[in-house]
Amino acid sequence: MALSEPVRAVRRLGSTAQIGAIVMGEQAIDTYLDGYGRADDRAIALDILLRDLARLRCLEPDLDGFIGEVERYIDLLYEDLARRAA
Repeated sequence: MALSEPVRAVRRLGSTAQIGAIVMGEQAIDTYLDGYGRADDRAIALDILLRDLARLRCLEPDLDGFIGEVERYIDLLYEDLARRAA
């Protein structure tokens, strides 16, 4: 099973010490989510991203901090979905 495009971007960005890398990682996630219009579909897509990020964490333990930042962003996206559903 291959990693999704945004997770490959996180892997690439996390491997560099580039300023603004986290913002570019967040943008990759936002672009990925643009393909999912319904809230249920977006929630499933976020679940898939979290699963793939967990796999990436096993493959690239040095990226743990960067992956954690991306996961916090995904948490914010989940909160936004919950607010909109209420």
